[in-house]
Amino acid sequence: MKKTLSILAFLSCCLCLPAAGEKFFASAGAAVVFPGDSGFKKIYAGERFGPELKAGYNFAGNFNLWLGFSMFSARGRVPVVEDEARASQNFFSLGAGWTTRRGLSLQGELYAGLLLAGFREEAMGETASKSALGIEAGAGLRYFLKKKLFLGMSVSVAAASATVRFAEKNTDIILGGLRLSGRLGFCF
Repeated sequence: MKKTLSILAFLSCCLCLPAAGEKFFASAGAAVVFPGDSGFKKIYAGERFGPELKAGYNFAGNFNLWLGFSMFSARGRVPVVEDEARASQNFFSLGAGWTTRRGLSLQGELYAGLLLAGFREEAMGETASKSALGIEAGAGLRYFLKKKLFLGMSVSVAAASATVRFAEKNTDIILGGLRLSGRLGFCF
């Protein structure tokens, strides 16, 4: 039943897209993340790279609603015991944004949203995972190469805090951090 409803919703959206009048946008790119958790940085070093996807709908003038996904993974060594560790973080976000006047070749954008952050780490024969709610806020620029094709750059902060049980003790962690991203997108 869920599958049928999902297919019907998807097909309905596809049928409405030609009449949308360039109200939708989608973009794909990459981001470099500077993790906000000091413990994570000790094990996995500095910045991390990962993919980023974003899609949205311009609902009123310069205001939009958007969905986003990004992730990164890392390998490192646990200090002292020198055991190999692997971690990944993924982020689903839902928010609202504002862009400067549409129709210009260079547009600015501001956005904020709710964030669902997921964390998974494997080290010393154990696996820890956790999901947490947080926030994301950022600003960026879009440069339109053609009427419907744009390059985007943005800087944002995505943060969620969680308590993870690992090696028989609870540890507070911060998921996310400062993110610089670049993407290619289109309007339809």
